[in-house]
Amino acid sequence: HRKGMIMRFHSFDDVQDHLDALGLFHMDFGLDRMRNALDALGLLTPPFVTVQIVGTNGKGSTASMLSSVLNHAGLRCGLYTSPHLQRYNERFQIAGEPISDEQLIQSVQRVQQVCEQLGGTPIVFEVLTLMAFELFARLDCQIAVLEVGIGGRLDATNCIPSPQAAVVTQLGLDHTETLGDTIEQIAWQKGGIAKPGSCLVMAAQQEEAMEVVWQICRQEDCAFCVADPKRMQLLSSTLKGQRVLDEHFGELLIPLAGEHQLKNAANVLCAVEQLAQRGWKIPVEAVREGLAAAKWPARFELLDESPYFILDGGHNPQCVQAAMDALERFFPGKKAVILTGMMQDKDTEKMLEQMAEPAACFVCLHPDSPRALSAEQLAQQVTKRFGLPAFCCESIAQGVALAREKAGSDGLVCALGSLYLAAEVRAQFERK
Repeated sequence: HRKGMIMRFHSFDDVQDHLDALGLFHMDFGLDRMRNALDALGLLTPPFVTVQIVGTNGKGSTASMLSSVLNHAGLRCGLYTSPHLQRYNERFQIAGEPISDEQLIQSVQRVQQVCEQLGGTPIVFEVLTLMAFELFARLDCQIAVLEVGIGGRLDATNCIPSPQAAVVTQLGLDHTETLGDTIEQIAWQKGGIAKPGSCLVMAAQQEEAMEVVWQICRQEDCAFCVADPKRMQLLSSTLKGQRVLDEHFGELLIPLAGEHQLKNAANVLCAVEQLAQRGWKIPVEAVREGLAAAKWPARFELLDESPYFILDGGHNPQCVQAAMDALERFFPGKKAVILTGMMQDKDTEKMLEQMAEPAACFVCLHPDSPRALSAEQLAQQVTKRFGLPAFCCESIAQGVALAREKAGSDGLVCALGSLYLAAEVRAQFERK
């Protein structure tokens, strides 16, 4: 559109096309554009308080569980996560529900107008973050749980005043071209969300990472709390959830499978305790009901039982290893058909090595992204490196059908490698 003309959005498709086009711009990190835009929106100091979630793995699960607890405590909670699986609306939830198309259109219109007045905002995540602030303010949220996009220190969400609490989930080597290639460098970027007068909760993990974040908290006069999953005793574990006995909140149901989700739940419980110390009334019953009601699709999610079909959004070595550990726990010694597609900028060699151990064969796909590896490239890596059968499919539907056929009715399929893939695979089952 010509400079000086304000774009008008009339439908969800208009918004989707606009936001998808913004993704074509190069990443250019910094906080000045965000602060200027928030100031123009009157939201530099928003009318709601925040909890910020950062990390390499587990951010979305942690954010979802925490927001569910806050909603069950009677608070009007906004939840901002990324990426979405199928529709942009999923990134913005209020009181446990995604926003409507009308609310989405109204928000992107207002944010785009401000961006035009300021000379344009080329990074899509900045636009989406501005929309989250605008929506949560306009729709009267009391508290917002914000998932960081990439990094932390220079992430668009980090323009907020001191949050009520900040949470650091499990850290690993991902986005190394931007954040650094050592765990200490990654921790320095993630620890940048520590702010004076706040409290930072960090999952128990590598000592090197914890030391870096603790030092940042000392410098920023931010309290530091370690969330240790040993606070919970595991009572039972199935593909549909886990029952634990927590030292403070008693018996709890965590409806997400996998040992790694216990670490995320420990973060949530520790964050709730910190919020309670700040005067927020979060009854024990709200914690129990909120955790039990939490939903976070495509995280070791059981989609079918004939054959068993597991969907996981794992897209880096840490996530993939957690999924493989869970496969071994629930299906010990059983070989799986691995349905996968990956991005070029990920550590594909390491992830394929992890997947190969339980694999009977691979079905390779090309996820809907310009960053994706072709199915043929993946299949060549599998056969050359591991000598396993690898089949290429032109569409997600064909890939799902072939994987199920190769597994047989009493077999096992595990789909993982990319969130783009996860969205499309999940859609195949929703259409049934």
